[in-house]
Amino acid sequence: MERQRVANSEWRLEQQRIASSQWRVDRWSGYQPRQNLPQRIANGDWRLVERRSMFATRYSPLTTRCRFAFTLTELLVAIAILSIMFTLLFIPMTQAFDNARRGRIMANLQNAADFALEWMVRELTQAVDIMPQERVNANGQPLNLLDDDDSPNDDDTLSRLDFVARFPDEGKVTVPPSGWGYQVITYYLRRADPSRPYQYMDSVQPANRRQIFRAQWIPDLAGADPEPTQQDNQGRWIVQGAWLLADLSRLPSNRLISHNALTPADMDVADLRFTVERRQTQDPRLRKPVAVVIELTIRQPTPGARIKGGNPNETDVPSLFVRRRVKVVLQNVR
Repeated sequence: MERQRVANSEWRLEQQRIASSQWRVDRWSGYQPRQNLPQRIANGDWRLVERRSMFATRYSPLTTRCRFAFTLTELLVAIAILSIMFTLLFIPMTQAFDNARRGRIMANLQNAADFALEWMVRELTQAVDIMPQERVNANGQPLNLLDDDDSPNDDDTLSRLDFVARFPDEGKVTVPPSGWGYQVITYYLRRADPSRPYQYMDSVQPANRRQIFRAQWIPDLAGADPEPTQQDNQGRWIVQGAWLLADLSRLPSNRLISHNALTPADMDVADLRFTVERRQTQDPRLRKPVAVVIELTIRQPTPGARIKGGNPNETDVPSLFVRRRVKVVLQNVR
């Protein structure tokens, strides 16, 4: 047993020496472990073969030295396979993330539209009088709001509604201070920043989108805001003062009770229309309003949308939008 251990230790040392000198030992004939290595080599039982190629060293089944590294070809093949797998997984993951973002935006649009409509419907059901929508100034120019187009010929008559409401908690028309008339609630369309032009997408400056604003104010019937009494040849009322004001936030503080936005600034109100339905009668004095139809379209850019043709008001892909149409019956108008 002692001689066996000595022979094995000599064999391991000789094997390490041959491996370190870039040679390998191939078995040639029968193996006799009790003979020493030089004698076996001299007898022809083993032979020393010079390592001349990686195929001879790696793939020979009788090689005593094993390699545990990757070749360049194997590495490139592995990288190519991983790239293909990553591409196949990345495309559906990107689509899933885009769908999730679109779903979140659509949910926010629906919530914003429902909130604005709920607010307007709740107050319109308490309306006791609806002001005429068809209005012009003394020069015959129609109502022009601060929305997307500020040209003098822009007609925004249907984008504003003025009415007087009776609130349930009071049970009567709101009482203004002495010396004034009544309180008016106005819904109208306006840019978030009226001092800047309309801008849908972020560009050099941040976007400036359209919002629905609610103003509660007191008209100066004896001074700047008299009630209209004359009509032009097209049946439109000739008004002045706050009845034509495009930004009611500029009213004096003693006449402006509240002014707030009903839609967020990051969403664009593409369309807002108030259509007043009246009784069908020949007598204009009896044509009282019976219902108000509200049409609302609110939109927001699609995730990843870009400016088209250098115009910040156009996008390369269609925007996400929500449309609503509600009819409010005016039960308190007599």
